[in-house]
Amino acid sequence: MKNIRFLLIAIFAALPVIIFSQERETYSLEQLISLGLKHNPIINAEKQSVEAAKAAYSAFRSFPNPSLDYSQGSAKSYDGTVTRTTRGFSITQPIENPFKRYFRAESRKNHWQAVEYSYENTRNELIFDIKIYFYQILLLNKKEEVASKNLKAIGEIYRLIKKRADLGEVRELEAIKLFVETLKAQKDLNQIKTEIELTEDNLNRLLGNMLSKNFVLSGTMAHTSVPIDEETLILLALASHPLIKERAMDLHASQNTSRFLKWNRLPDLYLSGFTRRELDGTNTGIGISFEIPLWNWRSAEIEEADKHIRKKEFELHALKDEVITEVRSKIKQLQLSTQTLKLFSSGLLTQAAESLKIAELSYKEGEISLIDYLDSQRTYNSIFLDFQEALYMWHADKAALEKAVGEDIK
Repeated sequence: MKNIRFLLIAIFAALPVIIFSQERETYSLEQLISLGLKHNPIINAEKQSVEAAKAAYSAFRSFPNPSLDYSQGSAKSYDGTVTRTTRGFSITQPIENPFKRYFRAESRKNHWQAVEYSYENTRNELIFDIKIYFYQILLLNKKEEVASKNLKAIGEIYRLIKKRADLGEVRELEAIKLFVETLKAQKDLNQIKTEIELTEDNLNRLLGNMLSKNFVLSGTMAHTSVPIDEETLILLALASHPLIKERAMDLHASQNTSRFLKWNRLPDLYLSGFTRRELDGTNTGIGISFEIPLWNWRSAEIEEADKHIRKKEFELHALKDEVITEVRSKIKQLQLSTQTLKLFSSGLLTQAAESLKIAELSYKEGEISLIDYLDSQRTYNSIFLDFQEALYMWHADKAALEKAVGEDIK
């Protein structure tokens, strides 16, 4: 008896743990985005690129190191009467042209900034992908809900008609047809569940596989009013799109490289101090040296850099045109999605739901045929799922417009 009591106590003590372990973690869209920005491997790789570019900029700002030189030898006078060990020591410090140094560092700084904007663009693309998967899962959840209700409704009617067929009130063929419809409904439900699993796996991959098993999403595909002004959004995109900023920094880097090469025509100075013990005494002093740009005036390098500048200018101009076209295209798509949603705001869903209830009741009472009932059910499901598809497309088009602009639109 004591053993039984002990077993019951142990079971009830472990019950909360079992229930808690079966709870499904819930994630909002904001939490998914936060996880993605923290754990996505591509984002983390881009972060390392930014840190590397920043370190390279710091290295380019460093002053050149001095050089030390030491020599030792043996000297003998011409008449051979004096022999002495000679030694020499010198230190040389390069003194870089300040203008050359400035533009060289600025070019590397522009490269660092370009890498940062490349990271920002990758970040925006990741957020867009997470949003798309998030809304796809919400849409599939709605489809699963409809398919489950459809299967349950057909199953209930099948059991009712099966009893009536056994009593001889209806033909056996009616029950067979409903059984076939039940199998089709089960197949549709299984297919949707498979699509959900695949989409959840793709979402989890974007988040570095940080989601728990059997997670659920919190959120709805509610439609909200979004102010759309084409001119304002285009100006916003031209000012804030990370790809445009990246190309602009690449252009600045090429311009500063060209300036660096032009100032390279003015040679650097080398300041040195030395002391040498020679045969007839000690020689101590300072020296200045510089390179004479006699044979190489760096004209070819400067011309090459200027050509790169023109290339970057054309690329930036082409990118701006591309962004403007993309923004206009996404605006039109979002406006089209909004117009599609308005078609459902006139009571179409409510009318379809009421029609389905009447058809279901009429079929149970024998007033309409099975074909008429199934047609009513398919019509309602089609309208409801079309509405959910329209909501999904609106959210997807809004996310695409935000990606094209480079910022969230509220």
